[in-house]
Amino acid sequence: MKSLIICLVVITQLFLTVQSRAVNTDVSIVYDVVELEKYKKIEKREWEFLGTVDLDVSDNNIFKRMALEDDEEFQANLKVRAFESDEEREAFAATIRAYEDVEDRDDYIDEIPNEFHNAEERLLKRATVKSSAYFRSQLDSLEKKIYDKLNDLSKDTVDGLKFEVNDLKSENAKKSDALEIAARAVGAVVRDHPEYWWIKQFSLSVLPYGNRIDDMKINLPASYSVRSINNYNEKVEEKAKEIASEADKEDSVYKKLLYIHDYLAKYIKYTDNTEHSFNLFGALIRGECVCEGYAEAFAYIARMLSIPVICVTSNTHKWNYVYLKPDWYAVDVTFDDPSINGYTPAPGEGGNISHKFFLVGKDTPISGGKTYSTYSDRNVVQYVEFAEAKGFKLPTLASQAYKP
Repeated sequence: MKSLIICLVVITQLFLTVQSRAVNTDVSIVYDVVELEKYKKIEKREWEFLGTVDLDVSDNNIFKRMALEDDEEFQANLKVRAFESDEEREAFAATIRAYEDVEDRDDYIDEIPNEFHNAEERLLKRATVKSSAYFRSQLDSLEKKIYDKLNDLSKDTVDGLKFEVNDLKSENAKKSDALEIAARAVGAVVRDHPEYWWIKQFSLSVLPYGNRIDDMKINLPASYSVRSINNYNEKVEEKAKEIASEADKEDSVYKKLLYIHDYLAKYIKYTDNTEHSFNLFGALIRGECVCEGYAEAFAYIARMLSIPVICVTSNTHKWNYVYLKPDWYAVDVTFDDPSINGYTPAPGEGGNISHKFFLVGKDTPISGGKTYSTYSDRNVVQYVEFAEAKGFKLPTLASQAYKP
């Protein structure tokens, strides 16, 4: 009997052990299946590279510094000569400039009409914007996110050459539009901020969500290291502040702008065969550049004095628009720094400085019966910096030149 009881106990234990293992096995299998199904539902996405966009720079600036070579009146009043002393050179330049005494205006604030509101901002629109945000004001909400991310990355000290903009599902932007969206944002930053002279191109990758954009990754290939960029930027800012400080000693906005104009025309040598010829660094540090450098330097320095200035371009040229209430006027420092019959004065000589293109209107006479609008290519393009950055609008110039 005892043996029978022992056998029953052993059999019972074996039965319970087998059942327990079967249950554990079932639970393990169900758990594995549930886990696998969960991960199967997650879409595996990878970054897609969409391409690289290069800065749009004129292949051949056909106007360069020769704008006044056919101006007989100007040439008759200008003698190419050797100066025996710095004093004689300065006296000669002063007779050409013949500045007028100008009554001072009220203190200027860098504000311009915000003419191009986006639909989503109609209820929140500001009456004015700073000239350094003129092109930003024409961006939509997604483009502004990219603009602000890049601007924050590079505002004071450049922290890096790549950045991401995340969680963009709510923007409902199509992947097919991504390059144009990024180009408008980066192009507006570069146009609004000449101090980002080191940006020449960008490459774009996106993390798609179907045919929409979830995240964007923008890389900014540069010819310089981050350390070099920050070092050069410090020198650029220091030089610009030096010029602005001297200009600010003048007793009117008109004269302040005139000082900046004449300084750049006097100390920059038109040079189109170097890496830095097309930007602010070339203009202020190297003293060698083409129209891009003249225009960007003029805007950068004028804004330090709270004078509203933007840069505009045609297919072959770059120059400035200045807002002096209540109108816009054109300034073209490049054209006001001409070579004369093939002769180019040395930097610092200044005997060739003209004011034909200083604060002019669209109908201002220039030479030979031609006006500012007809003398050369003044058809401003509707894109900024990158050909893909389309759809921007520019101010309308006053008809006549500014009268101080």
